[in-house]
Amino acid sequence: MSFITCSQGHQNPAAARFCSYCGEFLQSTHNSTTGVATSQTQLQPGTKLRDRYIIHYQLGQGGFGRTYLARDINRFNESVVIKELIPLAQGTYNLHKAEELFEREAAMLHKLKHPQIPHFWEFFREGQQLFIVQDYIQGQTYQSLLNRRLQRGECFSEAEIIQLFRQLLPVLSYLHHQGIIHRDIAPDNIICRDSDKLPVLIDLGGVKRIAINVAQQLAGGLDGFSSDNATRLGKVGYAPDEQIRMGIVAPYSDLYALGVTAIVLMTGKQPQESIDPQTMNWIWDKHLPSLSRQLKEILSRMLAAKPYERFQSAEEILEILETGHSSAQSSRLGAVTKVKTVLANNSGQGSIFDNSIKVPDEIQGWNWGAFFLPGVWCLTNRVWIGLVAWIDPTLLIFSLGMPWLVMGIVLGVKGNEWAWKSRQWRSISEFKAHQRAWAIAAWLILAIVLAVVLAIAVIFGLLLLAGISSSR
Repeated sequence: MSFITCSQGHQNPAAARFCSYCGEFLQSTHNSTTGVATSQTQLQPGTKLRDRYIIHYQLGQGGFGRTYLARDINRFNESVVIKELIPLAQGTYNLHKAEELFEREAAMLHKLKHPQIPHFWEFFREGQQLFIVQDYIQGQTYQSLLNRRLQRGECFSEAEIIQLFRQLLPVLSYLHHQGIIHRDIAPDNIICRDSDKLPVLIDLGGVKRIAINVAQQLAGGLDGFSSDNATRLGKVGYAPDEQIRMGIVAPYSDLYALGVTAIVLMTGKQPQESIDPQTMNWIWDKHLPSLSRQLKEILSRMLAAKPYERFQSAEEILEILETGHSSAQSSRLGAVTKVKTVLANNSGQGSIFDNSIKVPDEIQGWNWGAFFLPGVWCLTNRVWIGLVAWIDPTLLIFSLGMPWLVMGIVLGVKGNEWAWKSRQWRSISEFKAHQRAWAIAAWLILAIVLAVVLAIAVIFGLLLLAGISSSR
């Protein structure tokens, strides 16, 4: 019996269209009946695309396409990632249809603005090939970091996993609020960025997501291919059962995969090694006996067999991590935990006039620091509109100047909201502490000014009284 191997090394029967282990589309030899493409020649180093991108080398290849590292000669030779889509169906009509769907999907991806998601630059067609361009993230995947630790007999600690959750759950919250499910969260799809050590979620919305949508709408043109097959994306072991079997995805699907990722990073074992082959139940807790009760409860709910027993949003997990509240009593069988939903850290993700960014209720209110010192407060909070306060400094001595006064009122009302949107903050607590410091500084300065004015008034009054007395 002949076999065909996917890019992950899994063997499948030669007639298989998708890998039975990871769900990857299998690039078999060309079949004139189905119209499935043969493996196209990879782009060679030095190849120029769109008269601006120079291919450096190939980074990887999957069932839906190839990924290259390139440099953009129109942007100071900046490094970019170029992903090439290999259409599942050939022919002029199918290619044009794929391009149309590609453009529609790419327009949505271009709107994603988050510092921990690679920026999507553009898509283009060159010949019979379709490409997308994204930021290149300098760093190592968590799978690579784990492999290096395993060589030293080490794994990730509980503290590191909690930190990973705090840093990555806000990213998932942002995506889910945009109506996007990643579907393929795993250690090799999370990069620890060299510049700031923050986790960056990759392989989102690139070739894989676009190929899924293209395949769904071109399903009728492929023998044996259905839209159900297209939606069943995800790694076996990481994706929940309903995603693998039925293609059902929701925010809790990504949270499940993140939970598996955490266990793999802490144990160094593949997901299958933490599942009882007889009962198919998770036994990861046997590998992590010293894990804290709180994290055990969080992971147990993330990996619950029934979707309605899992966390329904990233905010629920963040709430527990933030408050230390245990969900043990409210996570009984058949009950959905009712946890107060709080907004994840979405600071610094847009302009001050972007109303799509929801500001946490905890920071709403009047900002005294911005009111008294608008022209200075704006500098550390990066609300540059506050510089308008300096337009007419000649009036400051007498009435604080009209621009200063008007801008003070505006920033007093909107300062908290705009500062949250324009600058990245580590937490709400840090934001509050920063604004509190500005308020204290403003009141101290005001008190000093009033004390000086009062002292001058007293001295002037005494001198006036002395003058009147001497004239008598």
